[in-house]
Amino acid sequence: MSMNKIEFVKQLRATAEELKPLTHASPSGAATWNGEKYIKCEEKKPDPFALAWWSTLVAVAELIEAQEDSLSDKQVVFLDRLLFGGTGSLNDLYFDSKTLGSTADSINKGLEVRRHALFESFK
Repeated sequence: MSMNKIEFVKQLRATAEELKPLTHASPSGAATWNGEKYIKCEEKKPDPFALAWWSTLVAVAELIEAQEDSLSDKQVVFLDRLLFGGTGSLNDLYFDSKTLGSTADSINKGLEVRRHALFESFK
């Protein structure tokens, strides 16, 4: 496969970065900086799907970057299913705005752009 590994790794990391806002937790009553002052924030738990995909994308990027050789055919098939397959793949990842509000809409839009760029770098 003649994929540009550097670009693919870059796109994996950019996709992971898109998920990062949903991977953080904050305890009830914790203070956060809003740009002007510290304000109390509500308890926030990390989204388990965002956390799982963030971890997976970062791990895959690290493994590919550390590999000196080109990806094997088996690796390409695995990544194709993992990232671009059907149910359970990265392409299937969607966050519900009813539970996450405008954050979900923003991340879903960003993911759409990131997934397209990731696929283009994978070809």
